[in-house]
Order: sequence, then C-alpha cells, then structure tokens
Amino acid sequence: MNIKLELLKNHICGIIKSQLTDFEIDADEIADSTAIKALSEIQAILFNEEYSDFEIVDEIVEVFIRYGLDFGYQHEYC
Repeated sequence: MNIKLELLKNHICGIIKSQLTDFEIDADEIADSTAIKALSEIQAILFNEEYSDFEIVDEIVEVFIRYGLDFGYQHEYC
C-alpha cells in the first residue's frame, strides 16, 4: 500500500463528495444498472461450457475487478 497515494485518493474523494452535495444522483439507478451488467457477465461466464472450474472463478474475479467490487482475499490477485 502506498500511503501517499491513499491519502491523495481520500483527498480527491472528499473534494468530489463536497461538490456533489447539491447535485442530484439517483444512486439506486446507477447501482442497479451496474449490478445487472455485472450479473449478466457472470451469467455468461457460467453458461460458457469451454471454461474449467478454475477459469470460471478467474473470469468472475475479473468481473469483480472491472466493476470495482471486493472479491475477498482468497484469490491469487492479492
């Protein structure tokens, strides 16, 4: 972990959050559409008969990474 980078990220996020106070965002709509996209990708992976079990898990982890979702620390990417 790069502490300077983490501090910079937190500072930038704070600035963005402060600017969005008067800006209306439908968080549910964004999350729902993102969730549907991620689930559709995972479903396609599960239906792909060319993948081995390991490849399926690997591909699903890639989907989680692509959408910035926490996939836990039980995978070799950590």
